[in-house]
Amino acid sequence: MPLLLILSLIAQTGSQIHGAVPNITIDKPALSVTGQGRASISVKASEYKIILYADSYAEDKQESKAAAESMRKAIIKATKELGGKEKDVILTNLNTLEPIEEDLYFRVEQDIQIWLKNVEDINKTKEKYLLIDGVQIGSVIPVIGETSDYVPAIVKARKDAIKNAKLEAKALASEMDVLLGEPIYITEDIIYPTYTGYEASNESEITVSVTIFYGMIYKK
Repeated sequence: MPLLLILSLIAQTGSQIHGAVPNITIDKPALSVTGQGRASISVKASEYKIILYADSYAEDKQESKAAAESMRKAIIKATKELGGKEKDVILTNLNTLEPIEEDLYFRVEQDIQIWLKNVEDINKTKEKYLLIDGVQIGSVIPVIGETSDYVPAIVKARKDAIKNAKLEAKALASEMDVLLGEPIYITEDIIYPTYTGYEASNESEITVSVTIFYGMIYKK
């Protein structure tokens, strides 16, 4: 079996994202390059997952529980006014703490998750919940549509990635004083934008990495 020789180079511009070389077996000399392409996409979120902290405390245990229940009902009411339903409000954590020497209050900790659709202004939505006494916002995460919305950006980024990979392959072959053969293996990796925090940016980026293995021909 001929000696396997693979030369790898990451073709990228100002990026720290590296394409992974696939685990394959090639029984002839080969040259491998990875090109990257990027494309901007416009995103507008209208659905959000919201986590609220509605904790209460009082010197009386029942009073603390009643205050927590009152906050939960107020959150449900606010959600309905925002176009949601009671089933969209889910209690994800409930913890009652007894008084201790350093803290003489009965405390109720509760985390409430809310799914809201058709949100036009997330800032007004946050304000609605913050007006409820004792409620704090834990997180507001936008829910972005299916990846089919990203197709035009993927197509553009893929073309750039392939172009960059071809250019780097030619440059690398020239430096190594070898000739490029036909592509013998091609793989692609797509990195979709990740949305966290309080709002999605109107502009996000798709990154496509294309790895190409070329047959490598030694000059005679």
